[in-house]
Amino acid sequence: MKQPSVALTDLLTGQLRAHHRRLRAFGDQDWQRYGDLLHGVFLLAVQRRFTAGVDRAAIIRFVASVRERYDRSGYDIEPGLAEELVRAALDDREPVPVTASAVAARTLLVVGLLEDEGMPEAELVEFLDAATAATGRSTGTAAGPPGTAAGPPGTAAGPAGDPAGEG
Repeated sequence: MKQPSVALTDLLTGQLRAHHRRLRAFGDQDWQRYGDLLHGVFLLAVQRRFTAGVDRAAIIRFVASVRERYDRSGYDIEPGLAEELVRAALDDREPVPVTASAVAARTLLVVGLLEDEGMPEAELVEFLDAATAATGRSTGTAAGPPGTAAGPPGTAAGPAGDPAGEG
């Protein structure tokens, strides 16, 4: 497994210190791959949870539950942005522009989606492996769709602070 995939696995299995350590060691290419992988995992997880045409209230309730669990300050996830990310993943819309807020929201939504599924760690690793393979196949490279990259924490394209709201 490559660094971006391992870092995302660390996050989703609750190994936050290891996740942060890996993020700090990322170069530009790692950040690009991490952002692409996060985007791919997000798309797959949203499509496992919801179907196209889902009632807007179900998305609102899900976003509210994620904010309740992971947004200690109440300002880390913009509800409208998070709902738009989910709708864009379902409706094949234009992707939401990459900003620190969008990356932070996408990260916490992924954590919430996969935590709600209650996958055992082995199944979670298989899911991430499938997402990694799908992300590479969709473009013929390790990079995903344009405009999905994350960046170093604190930049306009990277998660600001602690992506899981802990620590």
